[in-house]
Amino acid sequence: MVQPAETQPEAGPSYTLRHTLTGHTRAVTALRFSSDGQSLVSAGADGYVHFWDAASGAHQRALRCHRTGINDISLSQDGLYLATASDDGAALVFATDPLSVRAPAASGPPESLTPPLRTLAAHTAPVLAVAFSPTSSLVVTGSMDESAIVWDVRRGRSLRTLPAHAEAIWSVGWDAEGALVITGSADGLIRLWDANTGQCLKTFDNESNAPVSSASFTPSSFFILSSTLSSTIRIYSLHTAKVLKTLTASEYVSERFPTPALVFAAPRASASANGHDADAMDVDGVVGPAGAGAAAHVVAGSENGRAVVWDLQDRRVVQVLDGHDAPVVALAVHPDGTTIATGALEPDKKIKVWQWQA
Repeated sequence: MVQPAETQPEAGPSYTLRHTLTGHTRAVTALRFSSDGQSLVSAGADGYVHFWDAASGAHQRALRCHRTGINDISLSQDGLYLATASDDGAALVFATDPLSVRAPAASGPPESLTPPLRTLAAHTAPVLAVAFSPTSSLVVTGSMDESAIVWDVRRGRSLRTLPAHAEAIWSVGWDAEGALVITGSADGLIRLWDANTGQCLKTFDNESNAPVSSASFTPSSFFILSSTLSSTIRIYSLHTAKVLKTLTASEYVSERFPTPALVFAAPRASASANGHDADAMDVDGVVGPAGAGAAAHVVAGSENGRAVVWDLQDRRVVQVLDGHDAPVVALAVHPDGTTIATGALEPDKKIKVWQWQA
């Protein structure tokens, strides 16, 4: 399942291809690193979730979670649980510990579904996005039915429904404190919600009204990072709702498929090479998304089979990861910023693992 990496001559510090992982029989739709950085988890349109060793790329195990495609996954911060969002209209919660995973019934067919710990079913259309809260006690889901639902994981029941948007919700998430929920939709809007009351607190739009592929809080929760189907990435101020920075590039194409964008603390060697000092990474004079002492990079999947990495401060493309033969719609960054994982649609169906080389 792990193919040798092609040799790619690089000048200076950069990410180089380390592993190519094959296991999904259909599109790779979601990727996540565990919070301790030891595992990489992938999900696909084949209904399977695969666990991989983040360092070696070795395949650890597979779970058949749904009979239909999985659109998104989330790992709890404590590392104990995995949530899936599927075309079958349900979100499921599983244990990540292989010893805690209930095996399919012995009398079942060879490819029986792995029984979940919880089934979260209330949406009336495919579930497109899922995210655990920072405390791992709540889950929020977003659906093609235009609503978001906040769930109590322990009880397996919905706490409140957010009549969030006028079109499908492609992205959901939480702020660092677990007090706010963020939703991004094909209607071109991003909305912030009070997680306790369900009240809409703020709405962000974009000048082109382009569908929002992804929307998330930056680690500091002072900013919002979004990507839209106009090949544009924006950084908003949480407080003013104004766009502070815009990222585009000729290498970045996002017009048909929702492609993710992530902000992360760049490896320290990158910050030094670009001349950034400990407090240089800021957005409009405010301490930046990566926090003090680290340069911030943004990486986004592209429909041309690439992933593009920007330096957030000067909006410069620092590297293009070119390795897929189909749109890159799945993306994950290792907690230390030294590894990026990319996954693509059919016919590619592969995961590429890119390692930082100083």
